[in-house]
Formats: sequence, C-alpha cells, structure tokens
Amino acid sequence: METIIGINEARPRLSSLIDSDRPVIITVNSEPKSVLVNYEEYLRLKNADKYNKQLILKSSLNKFRVRAKESGLTEKDVEEEIDAFRTY
Repeated sequence: METIIGINEARPRLSSLIDSDRPVIITVNSEPKSVLVNYEEYLRLKNADKYNKQLILKSSLNKFRVRAKESGLTEKDVEEEIDAFRTY
C-alpha cells in the first residue's frame, strides 16, 4: 500500500520517505503530482515498459506481415515503399 502525502509535509521528511519500501504519492493542492519509488522499482518499471513496447511492436509487425501476405505483397515491395516514403 502506498503513502499519500502533501508536498509541504514531504519536504522536511524527504530522507525518511526515500528510505520507505512503499511508493509515496506526493500531492500538490490535494492533487497527485508525483510518485516516489525506490530505484530498483523504478528500473523494474522502466524495463517492463520497454518490454511491453517491444511486444506491441512485434505484434503489430506480425499483423502487418499477415495482411501483406494476404494482399500478395512481398517484403521487397514493402521495402521499396518504405524507401520511397523516406525520400519525401
């Protein structure tokens, strides 16, 4: 469970908040503005986000390949279209 704390209350307690094992949601005018997490959790989330983006790209490319094949397009056709587009 996370801790929710206002920015004015967080400032003098920053050292103890950094040592917390739980995420700390920092609010400004009662609105959530930031989350303080330990570095290991940050790295885990960053790597998970990167992995998710790779999966989405891979899935999109696979769908594109299936549709291209169904339409009779070859990889060479696609490469030529991409090259033509890049010259614009």
